[in-house]
Amino acid sequence: MTNDRSEGRTGRAPNGPRLRVLGWPGFTSENGNPYTRLLYEGMEAEANVEVDGFTMFEPLQRRYDVWHVHWPEDFLSYPSAVAAYFYVTAELLLFAWARLRGTKLVWTIHDVGPHESYHPQLERLFWPLFLPMVDGIISLSETARAEAYDRFPVLRSVPSAIVPHGHYRTAYPDSVPKAKARRQFDLEANVPVALFVGRIRPYKNVVPLIKTFRQWENPEARLIVAGNPVSEELDGRIRAEANEDARVRTDLRFIEEDEIPVLIAAADLVVLPYETIMHSGSALLALSFDRSVLVPDLGAMAELQDRMGPEWVRTYSGSLTPSVLADGMTWARSTGRANRAPVEDLDWSRLARQTVALYHRVLDAHD
Repeated sequence: MTNDRSEGRTGRAPNGPRLRVLGWPGFTSENGNPYTRLLYEGMEAEANVEVDGFTMFEPLQRRYDVWHVHWPEDFLSYPSAVAAYFYVTAELLLFAWARLRGTKLVWTIHDVGPHESYHPQLERLFWPLFLPMVDGIISLSETARAEAYDRFPVLRSVPSAIVPHGHYRTAYPDSVPKAKARRQFDLEANVPVALFVGRIRPYKNVVPLIKTFRQWENPEARLIVAGNPVSEELDGRIRAEANEDARVRTDLRFIEEDEIPVLIAAADLVVLPYETIMHSGSALLALSFDRSVLVPDLGAMAELQDRMGPEWVRTYSGSLTPSVLADGMTWARSTGRANRAPVEDLDWSRLARQTVALYHRVLDAHD
């Protein structure tokens, strides 16, 4: 992570001192997700806030009013025990040092645990040390906050806010017509096309998705799997399964921003058959480009369906089956819906103001 936004501040400074915020991740992230950049750009444009992106030495060199942290549990997913213990120790020491200097720690709870926990003993040490340092929390949904309270009751005592995941409509190049996108991928104009897009982790069930698709007896159907697997082993399993069916196409790499609109435009349906799920940036990405999504009825997906409408988000119970996939495709291709998904209330300027309001509540609670 780098301090990647030192110039070009646009924040307004009406009355009172400007809040100094350290964002981790800041304006860039290792996985290419523009989520934090969009949030912090919105904060600087809409509120009396200055945001610095995290570097290892930033908390030692400058005092901040708020340190806003996302995914602090990610180091628990490092396969190397040496690296995991080192980085977890370092982040906990930095959090403690910053709080000794008066900085308040705000945690956006994307998940209540790591996606892959290779070090259960380290995780058992991490949470009792991290949680007492948290001064305020942000959840992306009511469901997520309830789950966080259940798992970590100590969080009930700190200020909290629900600030949903913003849309990606302004973060990527404009969409293109479906016909043009399909020509680019050499896809027939009228065949049903399902798409999985995003970082590929084991819990996202990409190999089972391909297995299920192969059982769908529709010779015209196509499946595209696009994204970067987290390991060579997973990459190999995906390729081996996909090679068994000519209807399946894979593009197993990091997908560049300018490729995303064309990729989504070529699809009829984005399928995200995760084994576990609370929120999904890939679902918001698809909806931002006006593509319907098929997701399991887990986590906050029911809230997403309520917000977007049942014509944009379809859920299913249990495992993904060929009939669920076929019915989902029929729904995606035949259901009447507006030309654009209703993501307007997920505008980043609005979400930025809600986030800064939580900052002030946290600071006021310690006056």
